[in-house]
Amino acid sequence: MAVHIKLIQNNIKSSSSYGKFFAKAVSQGEVTIEELAKEAATNSGISKGAFVRGVMELQDLMKHRLANGQTVVIEGIGRFSLRVESIGVDEPKQFNISRHIKRIVCGFLPASRRVNVGKGTKNGHILYDLCEGVKVIRQR
Repeated sequence: MAVHIKLIQNNIKSSSSYGKFFAKAVSQGEVTIEELAKEAATNSGISKGAFVRGVMELQDLMKHRLANGQTVVIEGIGRFSLRVESIGVDEPKQFNISRHIKRIVCGFLPASRRVNVGKGTKNGHILYDLCEGVKVIRQR
C-alpha cells in the first residue's frame, strides 16, 4: 500500500511559503462499487450482490439518520454528520431559513487516535485508522 506524491511549488506571492515545494497526493485511479464487491467476494466469500445490497442499505440508513440530525459513527472508518452553511444576519429575528441557508453538506471526520510522545496529553500526533500502514512513494 502506497500513496504516490508529486512536488508542487507554492506560487502564491503573498504566502510566507512562496517558492517552497510541497508534497501533493496523486490519485492512482478510482475504484467502483462493482470492483469492491468483486474483491469482497473473493476475500470473504460474500456474494457480489449481497455486498452491493449491503452498501446500498447502509447508504439509505445513513441518509435517514443524518436527516434526523444524528451523527453516524462507523468504527474504523469515521464519523459522518450534516453541516449547515448560512448567510450571517445582524439580529436573530432577521434570520429566515429559506433565504439565509446556503446549503447542507455532509462532513466526514476519519477515525483516529492520539499517540502521545513525552509528558502531557497534547504532545504527539494523531494516527488515522484508514492511513495506518500506508507508505509514500515519490512519483516522477
